[in-house]
Amino acid sequence: MKVRSRGFGRLAAMAVCGLALSGCYQVGTLEGTQVERVKVEGRVFEVRIAPTGTPDEYRMLVIRGTMVINPDSELEMIRAREVSRRFMQQTCKGRDYEEILAGLQADINYRVLFRCR
Repeated sequence: MKVRSRGFGRLAAMAVCGLALSGCYQVGTLEGTQVERVKVEGRVFEVRIAPTGTPDEYRMLVIRGTMVINPDSELEMIRAREVSRRFMQQTCKGRDYEEILAGLQADINYRVLFRCR
């Protein structure tokens, strides 16, 4: 019985730590979209794309899907930008595209407004 209670205690402690860490950052959303997952340099990213209502203009949200302790903001932005470029090329179907606005929020949410030319 003592072995089981120690194992349960460890499991409960890990669950509490996981919940505490998951509440440390806010994950963005983009209504009316589905998540597509992609892996870059061992990190999982979730990508959401939605039209803005203007022809050939889209909003994109790239969220890091793996938890990182003390992330390097510059490196995270480089990775997210690489992911966003792949999806802009795919969305614009080979046409050129223009980033109207792009930036990292809360070290994990990379938001992009772009237009296919």
